[in-house]
Amino acid sequence: MASNVKRFMCVHRSLFFSFLFVGLLTAQVKPVFAQNIWDEVISITLPYELQLKKTGPVRLGGLLYDKDATGLETLVKTGDRVRVRFFSDTPDRYGRKPVDLYLKDSRWVQGELVRNAQAIPYPYPKEERHIRDLYVLENPHPLSALSDQIKPGGFAIIKGHVVDVATIKGTTYLNFGANWRDDFTIRINRNKEKLFKSYGLDLNSLKGHLLQIRGWVIDQNGPMIVAEHPTQIQLITD
Repeated sequence: MASNVKRFMCVHRSLFFSFLFVGLLTAQVKPVFAQNIWDEVISITLPYELQLKKTGPVRLGGLLYDKDATGLETLVKTGDRVRVRFFSDTPDRYGRKPVDLYLKDSRWVQGELVRNAQAIPYPYPKEERHIRDLYVLENPHPLSALSDQIKPGGFAIIKGHVVDVATIKGTTYLNFGANWRDDFTIRINRNKEKLFKSYGLDLNSLKGHLLQIRGWVIDQNGPMIVAEHPTQIQLITD
């Protein structure tokens, strides 16, 4: 009898620790945030920030910051129920989580803003998920790569044919004019090469192609944009 009791206790102790282990494992792999949740709008801060009842402060991901943009107030009101899809559970330096936001009628808020020319898409790091969908909805007015209106120090969308591709010490330059010393150039640093290849962009094959790029213009042998992510560049079919 004693041996049976001992055996019973050993078996149940084993089962207890097995369940405990599985429980701990489940706790480790459980997502730390919901991918999609419904929430209520408490307040709106232009251009693209909202305070939500359950989630707290959020920011519309994938949109270029524009302090003068007011379109969000035409779509979303205080008290509205909205569906939230997170880009990340990690807040930015202002405590806001980047999200995709959907209205009760399923309209995508970012998409509506871009469609109505009330916002410009931009692929901030980890916010590239739907950026090409936003490009389809956009009707931009890019500057020509040969224009003398491209000014360093600001954001621009620029379009033109690649005249030449040069790789120097692992850094690739896409030149859009006859003189690399003063023409518009896209620079892709060596540490980004694998990332661009993973998106199917063979930089050396882009000569002669029509490209559109968005980003901040610097002054380096003429106006230049440093492409940090492949989704900054669109290959345009003539």
